[in-house]
Amino acid sequence: MRGIFGAIGSFIGSLWRTAQFWRISPIEGVRTGSTLAGGLMFLVMIFAIIGAILVTLGFDLSDVDLWLDAQGGWLDALGKLAIRVVLGFILLICAAIVIAFFFDRSNPEKPGWGMLIGALIVAYFCGVNIFAPL
Repeated sequence: MRGIFGAIGSFIGSLWRTAQFWRISPIEGVRTGSTLAGGLMFLVMIFAIIGAILVTLGFDLSDVDLWLDAQGGWLDALGKLAIRVVLGFILLICAAIVIAFFFDRSNPEKPGWGMLIGALIVAYFCGVNIFAPL
């Protein structure tokens, strides 16, 4: 038995397959049939279902919009923290690759020069974006 989470996952998967089949762009400037149009169609379908659920539960969408606008400060701070945590994790992975390049010389599967250069480039951009004022 899959349970409620399996049913939700199956429903979202069916929405994704439907959106990828009907790749009609909901905004102007995106080519119909492109992968971007499919992704945007998926987002429109998800938000339409969320809106329908909220209206069914008795919420007014303008009140929901005002509530989200009032919560903007801490949601913005949470988003900044989340992106910095993700970039920090990526930076740690890049550091592990660089350390493995220099200190794991006897391993035949050690990172090569291409991986070292790629890790340094990714680490640079992650480091800049972690410490840049957002």
